[in-house]
Amino acid sequence: MPIFDTHCHYNLEPLYSGQVLNFKIDDKDPILQKTWQDHWLEAQQQGIKKSLIPGAGLKSSQLAVEIAKTDANLYASVAVHPLRAAKIDLSTAIETIKELSQDDAVIAIGEAGLDFFHFDKAADLATIEKEKKKQEALFIAQIQLAVENDLTLIIHSRDQGEEAYWRILEILEEHWPAKQNVIFHCLSGPLAYIEKAMQIDNSYFGFDGNLTFKNAQYLQEIFQLFQKQAPEKILLETDAPYLAPVPFRGQICQPAMIAELANFLKNNFQANLELIFQNSLRAFNLESDE
Repeated sequence: MPIFDTHCHYNLEPLYSGQVLNFKIDDKDPILQKTWQDHWLEAQQQGIKKSLIPGAGLKSSQLAVEIAKTDANLYASVAVHPLRAAKIDLSTAIETIKELSQDDAVIAIGEAGLDFFHFDKAADLATIEKEKKKQEALFIAQIQLAVENDLTLIIHSRDQGEEAYWRILEILEEHWPAKQNVIFHCLSGPLAYIEKAMQIDNSYFGFDGNLTFKNAQYLQEIFQLFQKQAPEKILLETDAPYLAPVPFRGQICQPAMIAELANFLKNNFQANLELIFQNSLRAFNLESDE
């Protein structure tokens, strides 16, 4: 069955050009000899027919567009990740993302959202609240871009508690007209939040390699909930180079590894991979190849 990887960072290292950067990689690891073209070829050999390359900053958004323009089955989204909110000039960044979003290769805005997971524990409350407000302003500005350009919105949400999740829904209720598609990338969060998000019109939900982990009972139960109540909302993602599925857990996630996730879901939960592929096309307003 065909696979659409709806969130794969061919634009980040080490996938892009084999540079180490933020990962600990042995000098002899073959991944350092690969570029994004090699990874895309290997992914296609495993049945991956299409892939969305998400932006996470100005540089990675530009690279996403450049890569997507090389192949009709690659697509780009552009955005500034919430963790960069404190490091940017908002107006300048949004203007750049707006310009990039005009390219025909861009079919979404994202990943945008809120990430309250990694705040400096030594920071005072006022500093943390200030950064939260910056993240919210960035999120709202990118929602507006998606609305203005009639593009799918890809949401990044993460928190050690529940605040970011519920705040995302509050912001969507106020600023998102729910006429366009919205993707909750790498689904996480409390059950009540997920159930409320499921009720949003035109919403879709990305499941990643962490669903295959031995300690992923909660995520697996969430997947089964979608299987029963909203199978038409399920998407598959790698989030490569992050979240490598079993049996590759702990390694750099490579795009071809999404086949392991697809097989896991098919074998353990009787997932309909053809339906999921069609979901992916609808999520980005793409026409079927058939």
